[in-house]
Amino acid sequence: MKKSSVRKYSDPIPVDLLIDIFSRVSGKSIARFRCVSKFCAWILRLPDFTELFLTKSSTRPRLFFTVKANGKSFFYSSTQPQNPDKNSSLVATRYASFPEYFSSNMYYTHTVCGLVLRNGWTIRQPRVICNPATGGFLTLPKVLIKTNNLVEVEAKSSPTKISRILLGYDPISRQFKVLCMTSSSDERPNTHQVLTLETGKRSWRRIEHKFHFIKNFRMRGEVCLNGVLYFGAQFGQSSVIVSFDVRSEKFGFINTNKDLEVEDSSFGDSLTLFNYKGKLGIYDWDIDRDRELVLWVLEDAGNHKWSKHVYVLPDVINEMMMFVGMTSTGEIVWSSYDDVDLDDDDLDDDNDLDEDDDLDDNEDLDKDDDLSILFYVFFYNLERKTLTRVSIQGIEEFKHHDITIDTFLHYVENMKFM
Repeated sequence: MKKSSVRKYSDPIPVDLLIDIFSRVSGKSIARFRCVSKFCAWILRLPDFTELFLTKSSTRPRLFFTVKANGKSFFYSSTQPQNPDKNSSLVATRYASFPEYFSSNMYYTHTVCGLVLRNGWTIRQPRVICNPATGGFLTLPKVLIKTNNLVEVEAKSSPTKISRILLGYDPISRQFKVLCMTSSSDERPNTHQVLTLETGKRSWRRIEHKFHFIKNFRMRGEVCLNGVLYFGAQFGQSSVIVSFDVRSEKFGFINTNKDLEVEDSSFGDSLTLFNYKGKLGIYDWDIDRDRELVLWVLEDAGNHKWSKHVYVLPDVINEMMMFVGMTSTGEIVWSSYDDVDLDDDDLDDDNDLDEDDDLDDNEDLDKDDDLSILFYVFFYNLERKTLTRVSIQGIEEFKHHDITIDTFLHYVENMKFM
């Protein structure tokens, strides 16, 4: 007599345990796991998973790169070194491609909690919120502009123009919001509209704050810190920092130090806002100022109190290098293409750089231009006065094309689906 076969099943793995396991892998692996089964896809869309993944991802920030080539835009990221003590190389990983109408004729603001705002240079270009880690994106609705008591869709002939669109995130309410500001040529008060990404019906709603300012062309960049957006503006002849609380939707104004005021308003992009170890910082460097770098740090917004930090940079830092920001450990970061000649002769003894920090440790990377695109990220330790060069690999497919690369710090992968 044959024994009846009995199929034994093990107990299913608890969902909480699966969420914890998935939260430990990379964003690229998550994209593959989504295709394994409907069950996996369901788990990876649970709010508990997306929140846990974001929490863990925030502890391992990455370098983020936007590459513009052949009329298209591409996203890459790599690990972000912490206190690199020697020259090295990193391989950047490419994210999923976005639709072709996301042309290279668009620019990117800061990354915010894993999302990126793609802005158009012209009114007719779409404004899009992207999630590089998931490949999801959201095209923002047209902005309504009110002029002469009439509501009209933004138009080229309108005297009222969109002056700025910014993305912010509030970690308490866990909400993303887009702030749109419009200004008129006749100095009427600016109008302000907000769009909340999490709501079912995505539409602009107006918030009442009547004041008039114009863009500050001396000050570039915007920063979102602890639920507050900061950006530069101009009130008459005075430079100010505008703050916008993402949760309360209230504006504030912070006076800059008088030493930041200059009479020549045509002197553009000399100041850059950045994240200074969780505080608002202003990067102030002029190549004609004898290698002197000045960092301003906001210590007390209510009392408009700033602290000033002055450093002397090595000769190798020049105007061909693009300021990127500061790491959480306090290193200044720049990026540069291969048109910057970096030889040992450029490092004078009076720069106090360590003798072990030889910028030619990676000579094999420079021997053949046909093997790679020479793109570097530089880390300058303000305390040790050491400069470290990191070569970025992985973008060799564009080696025969004209490209533009923008670099961002503190990128975190977010599994929020859009």
